[in-house]
Amino acid sequence: MKCKNILIEYEQVQNLDDIIYSLSEDETSVIRTRHEEFVTSISLITLDSSPITRTTIAGKIFAKLLSKKILSMVAITRGIDAVLKEWNEYLMDYPQFFSYIAAIIAPLLLSQNASFDFNNLKDSCTSIRPDNSSTFFTEVLNKVLSSKETQNIKEQLGGILWVYNKWMTSEYVPLDVFMPNNQINKYFKNDRIGIFLLSIAMYDKMKTTDIKPLYNVLHSWISTNISAEIIKCPQFVRALTIAIVIVCSKPNHSYEDFFDHVHVKLLTCYIRSEPLPEPEIQAREVQCLYGIQIMSAALEHPGDCSISSIRIVL
Repeated sequence: MKCKNILIEYEQVQNLDDIIYSLSEDETSVIRTRHEEFVTSISLITLDSSPITRTTIAGKIFAKLLSKKILSMVAITRGIDAVLKEWNEYLMDYPQFFSYIAAIIAPLLLSQNASFDFNNLKDSCTSIRPDNSSTFFTEVLNKVLSSKETQNIKEQLGGILWVYNKWMTSEYVPLDVFMPNNQINKYFKNDRIGIFLLSIAMYDKMKTTDIKPLYNVLHSWISTNISAEIIKCPQFVRALTIAIVIVCSKPNHSYEDFFDHVHVKLLTCYIRSEPLPEPEIQAREVQCLYGIQIMSAALEHPGDCSISSIRIVL
């Protein structure tokens, strides 16, 4: 009841002072030393009514309390994971359960002061990995991309820039922490999230492979894990381009490495992998350039990288 009143009161007046007092100073408060339970209770209460609105509010409360060091990162990640652990119990009553919990996570990720990143997201869904973390992860990405906070970032490219930046500042969390390779085909859609997932999966394979065997190793991995239908999409080339640029952005690399003959061979293979009409080849070339444009913006790299790539790669 205490947590429900806290949520309702914050929803009405947007004041954190009473919540902070209850969590840190009020010796009569039942939640003063039970922060993990507080996170779990607030998260569950949001499911009772107007979950879409209230889950977002709960996430904002957690983000602010985390930034003020009232709640610890451990309390938040364990509290949310405790809710996800019982997913099977809640899914029948709340078919959009994973979407609702993702709406709690999104404000935490989006907060500039909470220092919540994809590593913390990983810790928040330990109990559902790997069987259900793919669903949850894609729901989180959807919530982030649909948020107001990411809509105004580089209008043409949108919130996907934010996603790449956040992922890169999260010490490059491997995709298979959330989504095993054998589930990529299932969750791939020809949209920004699908291309993000595919690009990170390919980067993860590239970063553990030396440059000399890279062409054969990555080509084999793609053939094994990615469906022919996805490979035929022009956007596949965008994902591959992004993966190569990320490799080149790492320490001990330079952007000139983009033009290494192995990288060029990979791009050429998938741009001109079979006899195609000229318009289809051009569509793939455009996606290559679009991938460079996205990462140039995300990495704040000079735009002339795109011009060089037109001349050398294509």
